[in-house]
Formats: sequence, structure tokens, C-alpha cells
Amino acid sequence: DKINLIPYGRDAKGGTPAKAFTDAEEVDFIPFKFQDKRTDKWIVFRAILSGITDTFTPEYAEERYVGRPDKVYVYQGTDRTISFTFDVYPKSDMELITLWEKLNYLAGLTYPHWSENAAGGGMGMIAPFSTLTIGQMYKDTPGYIQSLSYTVQDNGTWETTFAKLPKYIQVNCTFVHIPKR
Repeated sequence: DKINLIPYGRDAKGGTPAKAFTDAEEVDFIPFKFQDKRTDKWIVFRAILSGITDTFTPEYAEERYVGRPDKVYVYQGTDRTISFTFDVYPKSDMELITLWEKLNYLAGLTYPHWSENAAGGGMGMIAPFSTLTIGQMYKDTPGYIQSLSYTVQDNGTWETTFAKLPKYIQVNCTFVHIPKR
């Protein structure tokens, strides 16, 4: 599978990360990938998606005024979260190692990067912001991963010859959209 064999940070043809979107789109029917905004490296997966949910949550503050029996609601903003599940199932030995490497880098997008040049001379955290692409539904959507869980499927097998890794992983992801405006 050409998509599963794309290594972390590279595009479909082995070129630079800047070309990853157009090259992966030429190879895959539905492009599905994350981009680490700090390093501009891509994490490309085969799109075996299910349960895509886009949730909009407006927030209002309640106020009461003297002489008014009912509440007044003041709009404060909207939160948007995108939740989905995708299956990772390598079809060859080569794909297994590459996919596990990409899963490790994806988990890394839930941790900060440490900078030694923080204000005050100490170390500072840099938030792991990323973009999400799922076809044209979410194209380079900025945000961060709010939650990420890997579930080893009971009906899957394990590689026992050259590695001791499960071959069928289900990934649940909740991505918080940060509008570009």
C-alpha cells in the first residue's frame, strides 16, 4: 500500500513535506493526514475512517438584572470539535514498522516541545498545534488533538517474527478546531 509506506514527514514520492498534500492526493482517493505545525512534517494514513462527528458548542453567559424576571444571555463564543475513528491495519511487514512509527509521532502531537530559549532563561513549552486533512471536508484545518486513544483489536493478530507488535489498531481522535480568523 503506497499510502501506508509513506514515512513520517515525507510525501508520497519521497520529496519534501511542502509537496506532501498534492502528492498524497494523487495516490489516495481521500487524503487523510496530520501536519505538525512546528516542524511542518506530515503524518499520512490510509483513510479507513468511521464515526466522523463535527460538534459545535456555543457558549452563553447568563445575566440577571434588577427588575427583570428572566435571564439575559450574552453570547461568548463557540467551540468546535471533530471526532473520528480510523483503523490502522498493515498489509505487509514493511508497512507494520512504518505505521507504528507514524502512530508514535501522532501520539507525540499530544505532548509539548521544550524550548531552551524561553523568556527568563529557562525552558518553555511550545504547544503541539497541528492541521488535519480529511478529503475536502477538512482541508488543512488548524487545531490541536484533544484526545487520542489506541485500541488493540481482539480480532487482530500480532507480529511475532521480527517484532512483537499488534497488527490491527483502532485509533479514536478528538481534534479541536481553531479558526483561522
